[in-house]
Amino acid sequence: MGGLARTEDWFNGWSIAASTLLHVVLFVVVLLLFVPPKISSPQEEEGVQVEFVTLPPPPIVEQQSELPRQPSLPERTEVVPDKAEENAAAPIVPQESQPHDETPAMVKPSRMLSEKVLADPRSRKARRELAALAPGDQIEQLCNLEAMAQVGAWSKEFQPDRVIAYALANPNLTANAFLAEGAALHSKREWSRLRFKCELTPDHKKVAGFEFLIGELIPKEDWAEYNLPEDEGSLD
Repeated sequence: MGGLARTEDWFNGWSIAASTLLHVVLFVVVLLLFVPPKISSPQEEEGVQVEFVTLPPPPIVEQQSELPRQPSLPERTEVVPDKAEENAAAPIVPQESQPHDETPAMVKPSRMLSEKVLADPRSRKARRELAALAPGDQIEQLCNLEAMAQVGAWSKEFQPDRVIAYALANPNLTANAFLAEGAALHSKREWSRLRFKCELTPDHKKVAGFEFLIGELIPKEDWAEYNLPEDEGSLD
């Protein structure tokens, strides 16, 4: 009987241990069954990290797109004034007009003076000499007289006492117009270049219109070349 009691005690003890072990195993199995849902959380965290990494690029792209626009604005505003200055710096018209201004306008007096000079009593000798000349010479001397009178009335700096119409170039007579492009004017012991146009009445006895232009002084070393007298004493 004593051996049977020990056997039952041992069996009961083993049953209790087995039952306990079985419960532990079941508990572990249950835990294992619920582990997958909990393990999936790291995957969700990894997914969040991927989304977090992709978030920064948008603001970087916006900053890069804004940066070129800010310097581009002053570049455009600087180009516009430059073009305007180029268009404004082009005023070439005044430069083209300069060659036209190089030749001064001729003096055109409104009143003729040769007739009054010849009518003066002191000009009796001049009237007689003029009437004795050939028609072509009369025209030339009449226009020379008009030239001296007009230059003296135009500027007090000149005191004309002789004009040579053919000094530097031969004069031309066309109808009622006598043109001297290369004349020379004597004043205060100096010779100056002179250009004039003398318009005559149809009978060539009076001056109807006159215009002239005084040029530079003729150098004294060139006087002999143009047969110009050196002083007043040699004019007679």
